[in-house]
Amino acid sequence: MNLIISPILTEKAALGMDKGMYVLIVDRAATKRSIATVMKRQFNLDVVSVRIVNLPARRVKFKRLPGSQTARRKAYVQLKTGQKLPGFELPKQKEDQSPRRKPTGVLTKNQINLSTNNQ
Repeated sequence: MNLIISPILTEKAALGMDKGMYVLIVDRAATKRSIATVMKRQFNLDVVSVRIVNLPARRVKFKRLPGSQTARRKAYVQLKTGQKLPGFELPKQKEDQSPRRKPTGVLTKNQINLSTNNQ
């Protein structure tokens, strides 16, 4: 039985990935201990802590049509320092070293002073 259903890839979850915290949707029958053993067996990772949150089902509307979002179970898994879940490394963003260009069509202070002095 597969206890880990899918990862949650949100902005908030991505911030935690840098610190070794991963957010996963898990099966309703999953326990903290079973999640830790699955992470050890499948990915060979050392789990420091597991926190579980049960999210209730809720009513939602999509394009004015009523619907429902099923109940879910989230697990916050903290890995040992330096370990990462394979396949979830965030790409490094390139720092822009090029000089900033001024937007076209906008006058600078010097251009305004020159245009008033010429009149």
